[in-house]
Amino acid sequence: MSKISSTFLLYFIQNRFINTVSGSTLPLASVSTIEFLENSCGLATDSPSSALRKLQFDEKSARKYEAVLGFLKSYGFENSQIVKLIAKRPSILQSRVSSNLKPKFEFLEEIGFFGPLLPKVILSNPAILQRGLDSQLKPSFCFIKEMLESDEQANFAIRRSSWLLTFDFKGVMQSNVNVLLGEGVPSRNISKLIAQQPRTIMQKVDRMVCAVKKVKELGIEPQTRMFVRALRVVLSMNDTTWKKKINVFKSLGWSEKEILTAFKRDPYCLACSEEKMRAVADFCFNAAKLDPETVISHPTFFMSGLDKRLRPRFKVVEVLKVKKLIENRKIARLLVVGERIFVKNYVLKHLDEVPDLMDIYRGNATAEARPAL
Repeated sequence: MSKISSTFLLYFIQNRFINTVSGSTLPLASVSTIEFLENSCGLATDSPSSALRKLQFDEKSARKYEAVLGFLKSYGFENSQIVKLIAKRPSILQSRVSSNLKPKFEFLEEIGFFGPLLPKVILSNPAILQRGLDSQLKPSFCFIKEMLESDEQANFAIRRSSWLLTFDFKGVMQSNVNVLLGEGVPSRNISKLIAQQPRTIMQKVDRMVCAVKKVKELGIEPQTRMFVRALRVVLSMNDTTWKKKINVFKSLGWSEKEILTAFKRDPYCLACSEEKMRAVADFCFNAAKLDPETVISHPTFFMSGLDKRLRPRFKVVEVLKVKKLIENRKIARLLVVGERIFVKNYVLKHLDEVPDLMDIYRGNATAEARPAL
């Protein structure tokens, strides 16, 4: 380990007997610690946290701080990342490198977090460095791995939410999984739920029970794949927000039965914002001239980007209709079909008849700007 800078030792020796404290002046120990960090990694000194102010600064603690900083840098942490980490959890500076930090870093590398991913996952949840390796981190990873059936899937879920490693996996996550299994939700569907939306199983258990009950009352069976999708949506909002979104659809002239029909076909239609719901409905009814029944049967419209998918495709469809290259009845389906299929079958396929069709699709030209066909 490199020796502590003589500059900081000199700074400490020169000031060790000075202890003038006023309402606007930090104690010497705090000033020394902050000065040390400012010079070591660029920590801003304008508004240090109260926790950082309390860190002691003497020869022994200064050596420990320098050891921690050197260790973080050896694992690829940049100064800006170190500053963020210390700002979030100043107590990390007091960690022992060999017995605390090093084993945890080695564990994170073993489960797939190495290179730039390592600082990223730690910064997203600094509590990882303050939880027990054998009592929390390893058991949590084993639980996640068991549910997702592979290191790769577990790694993917932790990237989405690093709190999976530090959350109460016995009292909350395991209990929530047991609730779902008890209702007949297939384990493979639970695995997908954890992989795609890890925070879902971090909900309070009583909230999970209520959400499961609500989804069942909406007529979605636990054995279906749609059940966990609906569960994600229900858990993502409170009752007030749910009612507001239902009312948005009602304001468009849909009955509650029609709304629930759309929800059961694709629950994510209620996951978008109220603003987007209104904007998509306006496009469907006023621009694309689709009838309410068609929109209800294609709830995917509400998850599609207006400017990236719906409007560009509609321009292409309008051109193809004029050229009589497609039938009117295909319009709704073409707006939501997969990107690769749409480009292959409805853009590239017709470039001979409409040479600038790709430009129209990309927004470099418009159907309205074309000469009469």
